[in-house]
Amino acid sequence: MWEYFQNHAVENFTPALARLNFLFREARGKYARPGGRVLNVGVGNGWLEKICAERGWETHSLDPSETAVKKLAPWGVTGMPGYISDIPYPDNFFDTVFCTEVIEHLALEQLERGLREIARVLRDSGVLIGTVPFNENLSENRTVCPHCGTVFNSEGHLQAFDVASLSGLFPNDLKIERTRIMYFVNWPQLNWKGKLVALVKKTLLMLGVHGANEKIYFVARKSAASRTAT
Repeated sequence: MWEYFQNHAVENFTPALARLNFLFREARGKYARPGGRVLNVGVGNGWLEKICAERGWETHSLDPSETAVKKLAPWGVTGMPGYISDIPYPDNFFDTVFCTEVIEHLALEQLERGLREIARVLRDSGVLIGTVPFNENLSENRTVCPHCGTVFNSEGHLQAFDVASLSGLFPNDLKIERTRIMYFVNWPQLNWKGKLVALVKKTLLMLGVHGANEKIYFVARKSAASRTAT
């Protein structure tokens, strides 16, 4: 599915720009050192890699699609085909790792191994910055393939999270130090009705009333002087 969207329908990633821009600004302002080495897990449309490279960071990308990662080369980004559960980079290599809207697509064993792999490739005190859907009802997006009869989540999601369940998945040497429930809006893409609805949803969230399509923004830091076993 993602091979198709990342290479033939990248316009589908346009709604993600607000979320990606937020993560980039958080990294730039609080977590990523000047000239640091960063990794983004999951290419999408490549926007995050491009803006990180423009910032002057040594930027790398990991994605199962070799075609998608090759497209990043003109922006000065090093792309590696591979999976989060077996990251093809050495220990203590990155200052910052982005992993946004990825781990909800993984089976539990893959997810746990992926987080251990991120801890392995992060330097001591390095930071993982990411998002996952908040309190998603997986059955609401359930569909069935008309050709083979397989029942699946239309977004490819296998996991649902709240803050507590997400925090409990992290290995001992990679601890969440910040979480926030957020609703991201790509305002330029909306007409006036869409903007009104989004404004109401944001206001309700500020009042503690939750709705659909919210995200858990999280920051996790690798313990100083830790050494993760592979």
